Amino acid sequence: MKFLPVFVFVILVVATIFGNVEAKPGWLKKQLKSVEKGVRRVRDRAQENLPLVAGYVGVAAQAGLVPGK
Repeated sequence: MKFLPVFVFVILVVATIFGNVEAKPGWLKKQLKSVEKGVRRVRDRAQENLPLVAGYVGVAAQAGLVPGK
């Protein structure tokens, strides 16, 4: 596989994104805020459900379904 076309495509995408940022300064900040909110939600749900998942892993290990414990 030739990586030059892929590299050129990635450079064009990055140039397009950052070229539009100059025209609309709040656009990138708004996008990053929404991504940050999504990451926070995932992190919070993972912290809430970690004990539940750990319990299932323990049960599965005792049943011989998961190697380990």
